[in-house]
Amino acid sequence: MPLHTPIGVASLVSLRAIYHKVLGEPATRESTFMRIVRFAGVIIGAVIVTLVIREVGWTNIRHSLGALGWGYGVVLAYPISWILLNTSGWRMALHAQYAKQPILRLSQIRLAGETFNSMLPSGYIGGEPLKAKLLSRWIPMHEAASSVLIAKAAQSVGLVLFVGLGLTFGGNKSQQSILHHPVTILSLVLLTAGIAIFILLLTQRSFSRVGRWLHNLTGHPWLRKQEKKLVALDDSLGAFYREGKDRFLGSVLWHITGWMAGALEVAIIFFLIGHRITLRDAWFIGAMAQLAAVIGLFAPAGVGMYEGGHYLAASILGLSPVLGVTVALIRRVREIFWDCVGLWLFWTLSKAMPALPGTSAGPET
Repeated sequence: MPLHTPIGVASLVSLRAIYHKVLGEPATRESTFMRIVRFAGVIIGAVIVTLVIREVGWTNIRHSLGALGWGYGVVLAYPISWILLNTSGWRMALHAQYAKQPILRLSQIRLAGETFNSMLPSGYIGGEPLKAKLLSRWIPMHEAASSVLIAKAAQSVGLVLFVGLGLTFGGNKSQQSILHHPVTILSLVLLTAGIAIFILLLTQRSFSRVGRWLHNLTGHPWLRKQEKKLVALDDSLGAFYREGKDRFLGSVLWHITGWMAGALEVAIIFFLIGHRITLRDAWFIGAMAQLAAVIGLFAPAGVGMYEGGHYLAASILGLSPVLGVTVALIRRVREIFWDCVGLWLFWTLSKAMPALPGTSAGPET
């Protein structure tokens, strides 16, 4: 179902309402400006997809998709690799006393959260509160939220390294021009700066400070009730960055490995459709696709930008643009499959379950 159709937009709204219901929060209306930005992102992305497919030719794409055949089973199963790798990175972001959570449980929670990161137009962070909410049934909420934030920081650092090194050392000499392109440089600089600011804020007790500032500004009693929770979250974050530097580094390495597993998927898909490429080329294509998806941050799943990244990378490497778009569409089909799995896990995990004493996640009212 195309995300830019009226039914697709309605489905996104419904998903968002269900999501907030599980989190125990009202599905508050976003600002008009943000609504315009997000809908514009969807429309622009849809236009890009249409133009790319028109340029390449749907007949050529359909022929390449048909060539995959039984290989779809491999493509659909392969993401288990980076699901486990990234989940291991998340487990490293937990304080040592909580790090013995079963990898299967964490994988299920993470996949449910990543589904909402992908499907909601929220800049790939919409599913993070859901992860914390679900994990808080087994550990204190402030520890669950702390681990989610730290893991996001580690994954983001891994992304910068993956994209930067992929554009530098991936591919061949013909791709060097794109590395020095002003748009590429600006995107990498902004991405790196944003992540650096995010990590800095995590270490500076920002949550309790902002909460206190907002309470002083508005006088809202709800903010006063959240102060202890925000202080506990800041304490957990501060303790981790003081005492768990090795664990953070380990989390970054696990996530980098997860990004590399995604690049390997590109090589596998090319092989399955009868066109072998080097691992360096696959890394370059993967890096370009992720950078493009970041540029299209407010479109659900980076629609349009992601496909355009594959198209551009294939063209730069001297490959047929048909192959680049075909690989992107195959990865989209795989993504949709795992989004369905994630929604099923979300439904299963969100059923009423008794929380452990002291781990209630719901906000006070």
